Amino acid sequence: MNRNITTDALVIHVSPSGENDRMLTLLSAEHGQLSVLAKGARSLKNRYMPATVPYVYGNYELAPAKSGDLYILRDATPSEAFRAIGNDIVKTYLAQYIVDVACELSAPAVPAAELLSLTLNSLFAIASDKRDRDLVKAVLELRAAAMSGYEPELECCRMCGNAGGELSYLDVMNGGLMCPECAGKAPKLPADAPKGAVPTDEFGTRSILMPLSPSALAAMKYAIEAPGPKMLSFGISSKTDKNYFCKAAETYLLSHLERGFPSHKQYKELTAAER
Repeated sequence: MNRNITTDALVIHVSPSGENDRMLTLLSAEHGQLSVLAKGARSLKNRYMPATVPYVYGNYELAPAKSGDLYILRDATPSEAFRAIGNDIVKTYLAQYIVDVACELSAPAVPAAELLSLTLNSLFAIASDKRDRDLVKAVLELRAAAMSGYEPELECCRMCGNAGGELSYLDVMNGGLMCPECAGKAPKLPADAPKGAVPTDEFGTRSILMPLSPSALAAMKYAIEAPGPKMLSFGISSKTDKNYFCKAAETYLLSHLERGFPSHKQYKELTAAER
C-alpha cells in the first residue's frame, strides 16, 4: 500500500487531465517514476502551477490516491525551473529529448539516483550555454545506454583483439569496437537491397558499424567513464571528430532502445544546418 511521500524530483512529463488538472510524471532518486495528479494546476491562480510544468526540479509532497499507483499532489516547492530553456526553441526540443530518454529508462518504484543526476546535469548544461549542445546530447546518450546495461567495450577489437588505428568502428548491436580489417568482413547489403535496409549476421543481428577516429574514440571512453560532475569536461576541436562522436552516440542509444522520439526528430531538423 502506498504511503505519503516527500521527495525531491524532476518533472519529466506533463499532460492535461479533466478541465483544470494536470497529470505529472516525476523522476525521484529514491522512488523512480511517480505518477501524480495535480488538481487545479492548469489555473494561473493555482499556487502549484509553477511547480507542475516540464523541467522543473523541486520538493514534492504526495499522498496516495485511493487505488493504483497514482499520487495526489499536496504541496510543492520548485527550486530550479531552467527558465533559459523555455526561451529557446532548440533548447526546448533538446530538453524534451533528454527527459523523454529519462522517462523511457525509468520505472515506478525503481530508484533512479544516477539517471536523475545525469538528466539534471544535462539540463543545467544546455540552460547555461557553457557546453556544446551536441556534446551534451552525446554524453547523455552514452551514459544512459551504459547505465541501462549496454555499456560498450572500447579497449580493443572484439573480433581479433587488436587496438584501433587511425580509424576504428563501433559495432553498435554487439556493443564493441572493430578494427578496419574485421569491419571489412562484416555483413553487407546486396546491390538491390531496398532503401533503409540494414544487413544482418548469421544470427539475425543487425550489423550497424559507426566509424570512430582516435579522438572520437577517446571522447567516447571519457564520456562513459568520467565521474558525473566531470562528464562534460572535455572538448573536440575537429568538426569531423565531433560528428563521428555524436553520430555514434546517437545511433548507439536509439538502436538499443529500438525506438525514436518526436523531440529528437524536431531537434535534428532545427539544427540540421549547423552540421
